[in-house]
Amino acid sequence: MAGKLCALYGAEVVRPEGPMIDPTQPLGRFLDAGKQATGEGFDAAIGPFFDAAIGPFFDAAIGDASVAGAPILLRFSVFGPGQDPAMSELGLLALSGLLGIVGESHRPPAALAGHQPAYAAGLAGCTALLAALHAGGAETVDISLFDVTCWLNWKVAAAMMVMGEVPTRGGSRADWFTLPASDGHIALVYMEKDYPALRDMLAIEDPRFETRAGRLTHRAEFETLIRPWFAARTREAITREAQSRRIPIGPVRTPAELLADPQYAARGFVGPGGMPAMPFRANGVRPHG
Repeated sequence: MAGKLCALYGAEVVRPEGPMIDPTQPLGRFLDAGKQATGEGFDAAIGPFFDAAIGPFFDAAIGDASVAGAPILLRFSVFGPGQDPAMSELGLLALSGLLGIVGESHRPPAALAGHQPAYAAGLAGCTALLAALHAGGAETVDISLFDVTCWLNWKVAAAMMVMGEVPTRGGSRADWFTLPASDGHIALVYMEKDYPALRDMLAIEDPRFETRAGRLTHRAEFETLIRPWFAARTREAITREAQSRRIPIGPVRTPAELLADPQYAARGFVGPGGMPAMPFRANGVRPHG
């Protein structure tokens, strides 16, 4: 991931020949042994979304292309240098506490989509490399996969500091949840100030649900009451009705649907072949064709 980001940024990335232990092989290698990629060469491999003109962006990011030969070592480990016990991404997600806030309490823990610890560690590696190159000196950077995954779960630490308690997944404490629509699912997301509009939209008359405390205490009954209204309507109809009342309810999209999403298209977020736009800009310009 770090190499891919640097190549997209315009750097030349080389993978040496010879046997290498590659723990990321199940994710799909970015480069085979002995191969290299640049902003221009990599562009041909992923389609016409990134053009060859992005090379200068990498030089601009590090300040001076002449320092690119500085010996900088990125070392990835599970807990720190020399601490690499057998560990899966699911294990990292569990140790970091992320699995403690995802899903319903009465169901088995659900893993997050994709390879978030690996991708986040790659982003940390790319950021560290850019910073080290910008500093212009030899440096060794250690990146702990566990530390990175804990950082992804920063809201738990913030909640502990601010509210004195750690959030947990699902159960009676969950304000928001997903509900089946006639053609998929809807994310029921709303603030306390939105409840009067939600109540009117769903024609709720039960006084037990008038307060947040009441809805949490009787969560099962509340969900049972509103479920038929959502199940009888499409995601589009639900979203349109909710937005007309300024309720932040949204549809759960599939990856294929996201590629055709009008909002993403208007923002230029998705390019040809589904490649997302680069998340950064140089001098106010996003480096793509």
